[in-house]
Amino acid sequence: MDLPEAFRIEVQPDRDQVVVAPHGELDIATAPRLAAEIDGLVERGVQRLVVDLRPTSFIDSTGLHVLLRESARPDATICVLVGRTPVHRVFEIAGVRDILHLEPAP
Repeated sequence: MDLPEAFRIEVQPDRDQVVVAPHGELDIATAPRLAAEIDGLVERGVQRLVVDLRPTSFIDSTGLHVLLRESARPDATICVLVGRTPVHRVFEIAGVRDILHLEPAP
């Protein structure tokens, strides 16, 4: 039986934006870490963030709530890259595809 990947957040500056990639499960236990990372980057002056969910294996309602709240920030643009089908499906089921700034994965 494979153990789930330990949660970690990878942050990469990329020209005029910062890419934030949560690895593993984005849930009630880990979503506050993502929110704190985004908040810290915006407080330091980052105006465009891309949350890359391609390495995210699972997302629950808490993770979804963090993404919705952060994407509504007036002081930064938060975009979301969706990769894995189960994670993408959560956005479809919740009906938030048009609310979040979704970008196709390259």
